[in-house]
Amino acid sequence: MKAELDSKIEQTFPDVCVHKGLASKAGLSGRAVPAFVSDWLVSRYRTKDGVDAEGINSFIARHLPDKKHKDSLLYELRNGNQLKILDSYSVTVHSTTGKLILRIPALDVNGRVSDSIVDENPLLLTGSVWGSGTLAWRSNPDKKGEYEIVMTKYRPMQSSTIDIDYFLRQRTRYSLDEWINLLIRTMGYAEEKYDERKKSLLLTRLIPIVQPRVNLIELAPKGTGKSYVFSQLSRHSWLVSGGIVTRAQLFYDMTRQRPGIISKYDLIILDEIQTIKLANEGEIVGALKGYLESGEYRVMGYHGTAEAGFVILGNIPIEDGMPRDENYFSELPKWLKGIGATALLDRFGGLLPGWELPRIDSSCLCNTYALRADYFGEVLHTLRGRQEYPAYVKDRTETHGDLRDQKAIQKLACGYLKLLYPDLSMVSPEQFEKYCLKPAIELRSNIRRQMSIMDPEYSPKTAEIRVV
Repeated sequence: MKAELDSKIEQTFPDVCVHKGLASKAGLSGRAVPAFVSDWLVSRYRTKDGVDAEGINSFIARHLPDKKHKDSLLYELRNGNQLKILDSYSVTVHSTTGKLILRIPALDVNGRVSDSIVDENPLLLTGSVWGSGTLAWRSNPDKKGEYEIVMTKYRPMQSSTIDIDYFLRQRTRYSLDEWINLLIRTMGYAEEKYDERKKSLLLTRLIPIVQPRVNLIELAPKGTGKSYVFSQLSRHSWLVSGGIVTRAQLFYDMTRQRPGIISKYDLIILDEIQTIKLANEGEIVGALKGYLESGEYRVMGYHGTAEAGFVILGNIPIEDGMPRDENYFSELPKWLKGIGATALLDRFGGLLPGWELPRIDSSCLCNTYALRADYFGEVLHTLRGRQEYPAYVKDRTETHGDLRDQKAIQKLACGYLKLLYPDLSMVSPEQFEKYCLKPAIELRSNIRRQMSIMDPEYSPKTAEIRVV
């Protein structure tokens, strides 16, 4: 069965598939690079018999160097050679001089970058962005007799332009089970380790990536891979793990007059939420409530809109396979469990029961053919803007009751629809109800039940919604 699916993937997606096991054979599994980078490398050096490990190793040595070789590379730069390095670059602005400071992790040093490069690639200012940078050794105009590293060219890491209609057409060549297994593999998981229920839960993690302004909470014990997909799959997601989060970082920086990360990414993930502190908590929570409700935000005189979704990932204690406490949020920060927290939680579309998923070990990881992560990430990004899916959901559902319930369920159902039936000619009303609508209702019901436990004012019942 696995071999048959391997063959079908190679036939239907010959230019954008990759054998996930080849990354480890090529020595990439031990490198701190996301899947969309390693898959790109493996596909570039793929051969009839597997992968050109020597070619990959040569590329890595030259363009993706280990920090222990940084002095050799600095020596090359010093001697007048230019280096092209694939790295996770970031840029900050000096608070007093206004100069742009380039962070080069592979060399563990700072350098300089031109305004033009940053103007063309503004995401560099929001955090680490994978790309190919050409570095040179130049005299420092501010310090006579001294030199500095300068980035002269930059090309962000991304898949070439995709043919989304081709992707949609290939869905017709797969059964539903085969298609689900393809998606599970592409996420990096081995399909045989998960039953139908667990596969559905895994796919739920993709919904905020493929559907605009879906806000989701996942709670689980440590080690279940909550953040794995978000950090590995899409360059359009921004993962915050620990530290302090500010209103300027999220929404708008008044000092620099620059929009925050929600206007630049498809999805913001707050990972290990217990380790994240909100600077001026009340101010940020207030701004979040407004944004999660309408997609709009205001900072002083600035009014902005965005399509980014929010995902909160939290660790909770489990006993006998279930959360230890009836109130699942009892171990989370005060702004998610204290007085008034339900007003914020109500704006999250669903609660994913991550405790039902097993801990991740090596046997859970895909070792067969799948779609390249860089390609699939761009597919999901493109599907966000397609309007035929929300139109399908709206035309085929009838709703009564709480408006937030209705909107949340319809968005979640739309996300499942994009993932499972990207070619709408393949879905029947019965399939839509079973695989898209019912899971969406369950996710929203999980939020509803928790709100009713925290505040009796809220009913545990969700709005009525059915297929027509």
